Amino acid sequence: MQGLRRSDWGDLMALLVSVVAAAVAPLQVLILSYAFLGPFHYLTEIAWLRGKQFYFGKGLVSPRVYALLAIGMSILALVEGLAKRADFAFWIVGVLLFLSLTVWVRNPYLLVMIALAAVGVSFVLRTWVYFISTMVPTLVHVFFFTLAFMVSGALRDKRTTLLKWLNPGLLAVFPLLLLFLPMHYSAPNGFWLWAESASFAAIHAKLAGDLHHTLLLNSKLFNDPVVAGLLRLFAFIYLYHYLNWFAKTELLQWHKTSRRGWTGILTLYVASIAIYAWNFRIGLVVSTFLSVLHVLLEFPLNWHTLRFLALRWRGERVETATGSRTQLQVPL
Repeated sequence: MQGLRRSDWGDLMALLVSVVAAAVAPLQVLILSYAFLGPFHYLTEIAWLRGKQFYFGKGLVSPRVYALLAIGMSILALVEGLAKRADFAFWIVGVLLFLSLTVWVRNPYLLVMIALAAVGVSFVLRTWVYFISTMVPTLVHVFFFTLAFMVSGALRDKRTTLLKWLNPGLLAVFPLLLLFLPMHYSAPNGFWLWAESASFAAIHAKLAGDLHHTLLLNSKLFNDPVVAGLLRLFAFIYLYHYLNWFAKTELLQWHKTSRRGWTGILTLYVASIAIYAWNFRIGLVVSTFLSVLHVLLEFPLNWHTLRFLALRWRGERVETATGSRTQLQVPL
């Protein structure tokens, strides 16, 4: 296809691999992607964001303080008993989401109004609490913000070809196809059912329940087409989220990462895989910590991207956080 750049081809291949894999073996693809690709993505993105001062240079606190708060909140998210409470997770995610908003909104009166409104709604609308505590770190992060970054990249692209919208369009369409794809799967065995119960079962069960279906963690898991569709959806968006990141070689410039940086990243990654080999449940805990941490650290970049899209929607010229229209690049 004339007009597709090398990075576009890499993205397209990641999309096709992800949609086929998710359709063929959704449960296995989701668990293995989260366990083995996830930690490497989290570690490399955290290192990349650190080099950009987490895009928090003009926030309410210093980038270092923001990072320390994110680490502390991520540790609290693992506290047994507290981690399963939506209200507790709401405050963990909400505090960092609000603090990161200060890179965009600096009017103190408006910030106070936003904070009061967010907290007030949490007392009367439980769906809001669940959305912030659970959906933002998972579905919103891996799908919505990935799509937002891709749309942002297409808008920044000075090429006039419509092909620059091919990959964002496919990312928007493939989840719908996977939700309704008629597929037959063999009954999952004990390990995969256990891994699902220890990782994504809670959110899958909640979403299935919202659609008036029930997730059964047994050999009949795939008998319900709605549950099967949800598993395919999550497998696709998580696998693509990771592959899309790794494909951005031109933007991320892996070759410029120092030897010391790569040593640290690879050491921590090998350690996380070793923990999985030793105890899969503890490995999931480590992955969850890294996942939550990288989500919280990415919030400032998310706000910058949403600001860019909002201003472009209004037809305004956009200045990035660093004052250049090209310096603020989005990785996903």
